[in-house]
Amino acid sequence: MPDPTPPDPEALLTALLPATGIPMDAAWRAAVVANLRVAGAIAASLQSFPLPDSVEPAPVFEPGR
Repeated sequence: MPDPTPPDPEALLTALLPATGIPMDAAWRAAVVANLRVAGAIAASLQSFPLPDSVEPAPVFEPGR
């Protein structure tokens, strides 16, 4: 199955911001959209990293191990 098209950060912000109830100054919008673009690029990079089928997540998270 092909990867879905990532959402447009501007449209995502417009759609989800009202649901959060967090007030946002209009002057911040460009910076927030830029950060969403960077976060999306990082996520795409991580998702595209190939892992062998033998890799399994740890059953218990143990900090420092």
